[in-house]
Amino acid sequence: MNSFVNRRANLLRDAKADGSDAFLITEPTNVRYLSGFTGSSALLYLSAKHSVILSDGRYAQQLEEECPELEAHIRPQDVSQWADVASFLSIHGPATVAVEADHITIALHEHLRANAAGAVLQPLSGRVERLRATKDAGEIQAIREAIAVAERAFKMFAACITPRHTEIELANDMEHFLRQAGAVKSAFDPIVAIGERSALPHAKPTVRPVQDSAKLLVDWGADCGYRSDLTRTLKLPFPITPTRKSRTERLGYDFDRIYSAVLAGHDAAVRELRAGALVKDVDGAARAALTRHSPKGIDLATMFTHGLGHGLGLATHEAPFLRQSSDASLEVGHVVTIEPGVYLPGWGGIRIEDDYLITRDGAIRLTTLPHDPDALA
Repeated sequence: MNSFVNRRANLLRDAKADGSDAFLITEPTNVRYLSGFTGSSALLYLSAKHSVILSDGRYAQQLEEECPELEAHIRPQDVSQWADVASFLSIHGPATVAVEADHITIALHEHLRANAAGAVLQPLSGRVERLRATKDAGEIQAIREAIAVAERAFKMFAACITPRHTEIELANDMEHFLRQAGAVKSAFDPIVAIGERSALPHAKPTVRPVQDSAKLLVDWGADCGYRSDLTRTLKLPFPITPTRKSRTERLGYDFDRIYSAVLAGHDAAVRELRAGALVKDVDGAARAALTRHSPKGIDLATMFTHGLGHGLGLATHEAPFLRQSSDASLEVGHVVTIEPGVYLPGWGGIRIEDDYLITRDGAIRLTTLPHDPDALA
């Protein structure tokens, strides 16, 4: 039994426990996870008797190549997707059909309820995402490959930086290097932030030049089918103008001191990683370490303004999410990021991010790049 068959069987088992006879999958990433189909327009219908992928004529040949074990339902050109799905559900007879509450639109839900004769829709939340959170051996290997590609790209990126580069130019270079290193594309728009702009956790690249500051934050990842996600904050070895340097120095923050505190928060969280650990406790360990390592007069934990990390797989951000408000726990096979950050307005930010595989007794660090802020020196 291949992995897709296993996944579909597990989902149907869960749906049956919830009282559903069938499941209609509408979210594209979930369709891909359950079928292997990489196209952009398809729905998946699963029941005890049928596994059918619903699409259009553009994808007929692709479906034969990628999903040969599935029934393919190709709608006529003169029929809309919504009308076709309603007709399909009607033909398959009276049934309670689970739908993805987090992804189906209100309009489609109402259309199916009104036009899919005999189908009773049951909205369920997070069922496929829960399955996706635990990676099998093939998925773990695919993530390892995406990490290797991202790390190769980073080495090319680091070797090309000059004082005249702007944030936008460096972000574009990173996307180019990712493809050159073997990625299908960038896992997300790379974040390249220079100087005080690194205090924006999701900074959009601008024409700010490298020579404006002594620090640079870069957040990037490779999409190779499965994805990777890394962040490094670097000291820049180039001279900057005295006026700009003195402006940030007047704020009184020492790069090495802040960097050490963030790294301590990162390492404290990693020590808590293991199957059964509550994600809020892992997040809390990072924040407690930031407080312990804060310079006098400031609590760096208050400058850590986002969750500690997230799951990684077919999507860059997926379950589990490591944050203070969650009661979720880690399980064997989860792949997560650990990315504490401190953001000081007017001075800048420091974030360190790696990818980890959760095991029964701890975690395996999948990323290999060193935590060296002087990597460009």
